[in-house]
Amino acid sequence: MFRRATFADAHDIVKIYNQAIKPGVFAINPIAPDTQNERITWLNEHQDPYPVFVYEIEDHTVIGWCSLSRFSLRPEYTGVAEISRYIDENHRGKGLGGLMLAYLIETAASLGLRLLVSNAYEKNIGSIKSIDPVFQRVAVLHEVARVHGEWQNVAWFWNKLR
Repeated sequence: MFRRATFADAHDIVKIYNQAIKPGVFAINPIAPDTQNERITWLNEHQDPYPVFVYEIEDHTVIGWCSLSRFSLRPEYTGVAEISRYIDENHRGKGLGGLMLAYLIETAASLGLRLLVSNAYEKNIGSIKSIDPVFQRVAVLHEVARVHGEWQNVAWFWNKLR
């Protein structure tokens, strides 16, 4: 079940986010693992139309989270949001990524956003497979990100809501 994330979810959000740092995952490449305090600040900045959601199973365990984030501070990008989706490593490959996409698209449309964008390292096959049917690939930036000591290509996607 999806629900809005609260500050109490920061611990679970950090745990799942930091799993994406592991070698071979190719989801993120931060300098250091994220902290609970950083995520609390981040959650505080995510007000409508840029909410954060968690997905929890029957026993109220959070197994994933997704968000709509401001794409740019520049005023000409109003109405554009970047999506993020992170799933606990024990629950990947079971369709939750696609469910998150559908939920984010529906939510973004209801909040009046007009366009969603996303990016993924080309080596992140799982993320790309789940986004390809719903978003259109619009660009690839070659060797733009250094991950685990290697230059990686980043693919950009978009979905026009209105």
